[in-house]
Amino acid sequence: MPDSTATSSPSTAPTLEPALPATDAAPPRGYIGLPPGMGGSASASVSPPVAPPAPVAPPAPVGFPSPPAPDAPVDTVRAAADAVPAAQHSPADVPVTAPTTIESPVLHFPDGSSAVIGRGLLLGRDPVARAARPSAELVRVHDVARSVSKTHALVTWDRGHVWVTDLYSTNGTAVIDDDGFETACAPETPTPVPSGHSLLLGAVRVVVQRVGR
Repeated sequence: MPDSTATSSPSTAPTLEPALPATDAAPPRGYIGLPPGMGGSASASVSPPVAPPAPVAPPAPVGFPSPPAPDAPVDTVRAAADAVPAAQHSPADVPVTAPTTIESPVLHFPDGSSAVIGRGLLLGRDPVARAARPSAELVRVHDVARSVSKTHALVTWDRGHVWVTDLYSTNGTAVIDDDGFETACAPETPTPVPSGHSLLLGAVRVVVQRVGR
């Protein structure tokens, strides 16, 4: 008797691949499809061209500051200078003062001789030059009484003043004023001789004359 139990093989259901959802999205920018006739689904994507970089301005030079702005236009300064009249003087407008010349005083001796003081006079019976006054002129004084020493006195004229210096004479030197008053001179000490006064060398009187024009 046939076996009523039949062994049935399990049925195998076919396996289905899941369907890919269709996409309606537009291809990305820059996508280029394959030309017709080329197989495969491969596609190439080309990047858009890159624009070249903008040129960079060169840096400003270092160490050369821009010059400062002038205070005023040149034309303005020139016009202001032209507006001031320049002072002009002709030679006739300038007063001319005649120079005053003061001549060196003169010594007058009793015998009628005279001598200009100039750079200095060394007076005496037989005067000898002094190293301290090499430019002084030697002047002999005529004296019968021999009251005048060999190198008696030095007379100079400095900055408008007459000076007498006794050189350790035996009978001394004095200054006589208009009234006849005598002032003795200390040895080696310059003594002023005011205008109108005279000198006394020993017993010899010497007149001092000032000349000026």
